[in-house]
Amino acid sequence: MTGDVPDRWMVLRVPRPEDEVQRDLMVEALLELGARGVEEGDGRLSVHLPPPPDEPESFVRRVTRELERVSGTEGLVLEVDWQPHEAWEDRWRSHFKPRRITGRIVVAPSWERPEVPPGTMLLTIDPGMAFGTSDHPTTRGCIRMLDRWVRPGDRVADVGSGSGILAITAALLGAAEVLAVELDPWACQAARENLALNGVQERVRVRAAPISAKGLPGEPPFDGIVANIESSILTPLLPGLRAGLEDGGWLILSGILRTESEAITAAANAADLRLQGVDEEADWWTGVFVTSD
Repeated sequence: MTGDVPDRWMVLRVPRPEDEVQRDLMVEALLELGARGVEEGDGRLSVHLPPPPDEPESFVRRVTRELERVSGTEGLVLEVDWQPHEAWEDRWRSHFKPRRITGRIVVAPSWERPEVPPGTMLLTIDPGMAFGTSDHPTTRGCIRMLDRWVRPGDRVADVGSGSGILAITAALLGAAEVLAVELDPWACQAARENLALNGVQERVRVRAAPISAKGLPGEPPFDGIVANIESSILTPLLPGLRAGLEDGGWLILSGILRTESEAITAAANAADLRLQGVDEEADWWTGVFVTSD
């Protein structure tokens, strides 16, 4: 991985609210502050951020005030630590192993080349600083849904593409053209490198752009769109995502807790989308929606 990667990362840990709405608001705020994804465990939300431009103490105070503001809580105490970049790489390398996701899709890191039987697609991923290794249930849910819904010749968009794993999956499944939309420059770089690893760079285009409720300006409608994003960020994007679909198109939504599925389904219905299928794993929910007749 090349580029201006910092030599160390600030690690912030904040108590996870029991209220899911407060949790979603905190997660959204942390992502907007530059967090490299949000991990949950041991009753905490943990994030890695590049070193702040101002004094670390001032930055932590600013983050604390923002989290208290969006969640309506007081007296938050953030734990602060620093982690060398090499330790961050070692951490995900130690956890990322080859994994069979469906009957015909195996995901593996770039430093391992497992033998696969004929008819099996081997998807090679080096996530670098991007989200998306198949270790998270939402990524696996999206891959399983793509395996069911992508048809040869489809035009597909992967919104919030991270490492590019879902865009590559769509291409390997026969999509003729795939757009991977991602704002984070490190993720865009990781995605382009992963396209080359899988030999799909001629069919997948990476676009560095923000995601908004206006959809995908300048792009013709797609046969299918996949969006694996935090539900609080995803909900206001639904009208724009619907506008980016062909009539009869499909939309895979993930990054959603089971407890949030009814709310996201209602929001999708209001955007002229109807639920067509569900994939569930652990506490996570992935749904595929089609445009209403």
